[in-house]
Amino acid sequence: MTQVNQSISVLLVCYNQEKYIRQALDSLFGQKFNGLIELVIADDKSTDSTLDIIKTYERLDDRFTFIFLDSDANIGITKNYKRGFATCSREYVAVLEGDDYWINPYKLQQQVEFLSLHWEADLCSVNYYIYEQESSQFTPRMPVSNSHRFISARELIADNIVGNFSTCMYRRSALARLPDALFNIKSYDWITNIVIARNSLIGFIETPMAVYRLHTAGTWTQSPHIEKLKVQLELIPAYDKLTDYVFHTEFELLSFRLKRVIATLQIKSPLSIPEIRPRVSGYFLLIGTLSFTLKNLVKKVLPLRFKNLVVQLLSLREKK
Repeated sequence: MTQVNQSISVLLVCYNQEKYIRQALDSLFGQKFNGLIELVIADDKSTDSTLDIIKTYERLDDRFTFIFLDSDANIGITKNYKRGFATCSREYVAVLEGDDYWINPYKLQQQVEFLSLHWEADLCSVNYYIYEQESSQFTPRMPVSNSHRFISARELIADNIVGNFSTCMYRRSALARLPDALFNIKSYDWITNIVIARNSLIGFIETPMAVYRLHTAGTWTQSPHIEKLKVQLELIPAYDKLTDYVFHTEFELLSFRLKRVIATLQIKSPLSIPEIRPRVSGYFLLIGTLSFTLKNLVKKVLPLRFKNLVVQLLSLREKK
């Protein structure tokens, strides 16, 4: 492995995560990274012992410089990320949320090396396991391999492969270009990374190096699946405007599919609706988008006598 001596920033974002923060910090301090680490702690006014636990790590490792952001007020996750990104001062910025953790000691090192070699990417993400804590189930987000791939903004709109901030390392120069308008709406990893990918590719290392935890204490996990879909649908027009309608077709296709899924869920009994895992839901959103695109292509290209037949066959296939 190439040795890269590099100073980086790690943004630790946390709120009332005393049960999980030690595992997150241990995975950070266990990194086999050659350089110095600026650790920016963006705690959103935790009311438990999260901050006290973090402070016990402050002088354990000479590689780390701790920067604690003001935690006297609860400002919400979007504003918390805005101030956290603005504080990070090193060339590369990794993110770790307080209830997630890393599982590869060379994660930071490999991401720095990747961005150093691939100037076409402003973001390097890694494969990860979705950990459903209640059922003790670990599921890899994507097929596992020792290779990597590149993801475009359009692919990310169809399926949020990156999935969460804890997989990400950014060039600070790319974060500095994020528009202020991004932080005036509800903005999570998905739209942040779409905006980043307007001007670059996303590198995705297919080896799992992180764990994304789903647990009952998480705000997003607590929401019913249909409510998550509705929130996503409501935000799409704002995201479309934010990206200057460059991806209008992709957002429209996603809206179409979301509306169909929501309508289907609403006519079923809540007891019969399983909680769809992120990987599976992303897959069906993508398939729905492709089917919609294919039907429109058929209408434009095929002779009139064949159009109706093919469209009907596609519709019947979707109903199965």
